[in-house]
Amino acid sequence: MKIRLLTLVIALFALVSCNKSTFNVKVELQNAEGKMIYLQKFVNKTSTIIDSVEMQNNIVNFTVEEENPATYYSIRIEKVRYPIGFFSENNDVTIVGDIEDHSNIQVTASYAQQLVNEYDKENKKFYDQLRELGKNYEIAAQAKDEAAMEKIYNEYDQVEKNQTSYRNLFIAKNYSSFVSSYILYNNRLNYELNELEDFVNHFNISQDNEFSKLLNEYILKLKRVNVGEPYLDFTQETPEGDLLSLSELVGKSKLLLVDFWASWCGPCRAENPNVVAVYKEYHEKGFDVLGVSLDMKKENWIKAIEDDGLIWHNVSDLKYWNNAASKDYAISSIPSNILIDENGTIIAKNLRGEDLRKKVEEILK
Repeated sequence: MKIRLLTLVIALFALVSCNKSTFNVKVELQNAEGKMIYLQKFVNKTSTIIDSVEMQNNIVNFTVEEENPATYYSIRIEKVRYPIGFFSENNDVTIVGDIEDHSNIQVTASYAQQLVNEYDKENKKFYDQLRELGKNYEIAAQAKDEAAMEKIYNEYDQVEKNQTSYRNLFIAKNYSSFVSSYILYNNRLNYELNELEDFVNHFNISQDNEFSKLLNEYILKLKRVNVGEPYLDFTQETPEGDLLSLSELVGKSKLLLVDFWASWCGPCRAENPNVVAVYKEYHEKGFDVLGVSLDMKKENWIKAIEDDGLIWHNVSDLKYWNNAASKDYAISSIPSNILIDENGTIIAKNLRGEDLRKKVEEILK
C-alpha cells in the first residue's frame, strides 16, 4: 500500500513538473559592464521586473520558469533607453551585441522571434528611407524649394504605402502565429476599426495571448466611441480649477467638437489656428468646442491656451497620456477630435483642416 502511495506521489510530482517549462536567457553585451540588467515580463499591459543582476564580464544569465509560450519578455539595461524584447516560446534565448549600437543587437530564440526578427529587419529599411526623406524635406523647406518639397512629399507617401503593404502581407502570411497580433497591436493606430476587425477575424490563433487580448479590448473601445454611438461623459478641471462635465455642454449647441491636444504637441499647435478660425466663423450659428489637454504642467497648458487664442471651454486632468477622457475615447495619438451633434450622438471623428470646415458648414449652413 505504501509502495503504491509513493508511486502515485512520484507520478503526480512528475506530472506537475512536466507542466512547468524553464528556459535560459544568456545576455552578452559590450559596454554594459557594471550595469544592472533587468528581465521583464509583459502581462496586463505592464512590463514587470521578474529578475535582475549586475553585468559582470559582459555576460549575465537568467533562468525562467514559464507556462505560457506566447509571453513577451524584454531585457532592460540600466541607463539605456530602449529595452530588448523577445518571445521565447520556452526556448533558450541568446542576446548578443553592443549597447552603443542598439539596432545591431542580435536576438536568437524561438520561431516566433525569428518572425519578429524578419519583420523588424525589413521594417527598418522603410524607417531608414522615411528618415532620410524627412531630412531632405527639411533642407528643401529651408531653401523654399516648393518643387523639391512636393517631390519628396510624394516619395514619402509612397514609402509609407509600401510599408503598410508589406506589413499587411506579413500579417496575412502569419495568421497562425501570435506574432501577427503583436505586430498588429503595435501598429493599431494605422488602421480603421473595420480593418482591425478583418485582420482579427482571420487570425488562426488562441485569443489567450496578451496581444490578442489587448487588440480585442482596443476594438471594443473603438466600437463604443464609433460614429453613430452616443457620447461618453467625463468631468475634468478647467484652468480656473472648476469642474466641468461634457454633459454640461452637449445639447447647448448644434455641434460640439471635443478636441484632444497638448501644449507639447507640434501638430496640435499647428492645427489650432484652423479650429480657431472655424470657431469664430460658426460659433454664433451653433458650433462650440471643448478642448481636452494631455498636458502635465498647468502653466504650459494655460500659456498655450493664451498663445493660441483657444477662447472656448478647456479642461484637463494633467495626467499626460493617462488622461482619463482620452482613455475612454481610445485616443492613442493627437491631435484627435470627436464631433457630437445636439442629440449627443458622435457624427464624425478626426476632422482636420478643410475637412472640419466643410463638415461644420454642411450641417450649419
